Amino acid sequence: MKKVTFVLLIVGFNFSVFSQSLVSSNSSDEDYWETSLGPLVEVNDMLRHIYNDPFKEQFIHAIPAGYPLNKEVNINSFYGFRNHPVHKVTIFHRGIDLKGALGEKAIATGDGNVLEVGFKPDLGNYIKIKHCYGFESIYGHLSKISVKKGQYVKHSQVIGEVGATGTVTGPHLHYTLKKNNHYIDPFDFLFMDFEKEKVSMLSK
Repeated sequence: MKKVTFVLLIVGFNFSVFSQSLVSSNSSDEDYWETSLGPLVEVNDMLRHIYNDPFKEQFIHAIPAGYPLNKEVNINSFYGFRNHPVHKVTIFHRGIDLKGALGEKAIATGDGNVLEVGFKPDLGNYIKIKHCYGFESIYGHLSKISVKKGQYVKHSQVIGEVGATGTVTGPHLHYTLKKNNHYIDPFDFLFMDFEKEKVSMLSK
């Protein structure tokens, strides 16, 4: 009887240690993107990390990925140098202009905290959201802002409405991404689908 009790104690102790080890291992893995994705600033490196990670569905809503309007991707103006439609000079466009109708709902592309809301002459009414791993997303020219500074928002939550505020020729949504305080091209992030296959390329 003593031998059986001793064996059970040993088994119980080993199982307890194993369980604690497993929990510790899982908790340490919960935010490993902080060290693996956090320092990256090159878009291709970020995309490679995201698409190659077999556990990406556990982290993906924490970054600004997907389309900030509830419709198919429709781009008026791309990231990079362009002839400004109002100022008529060649300047660097630090975001993407997305075709949208006045009053159309703008949605958050990832979970995060609202860092700023306000008005700037070039950007109009805008919202800036701080996400995990050094990401920030900015939504400009809004006709309405539906969130407040400091508010926590979820992916696909309505945050405002498309407008024509600021220096524009018509209604659209200006969308900008930043990573570790550097502007990055949002284009490839627009095509990350969350609903059907967790992370896949949307059909055009």
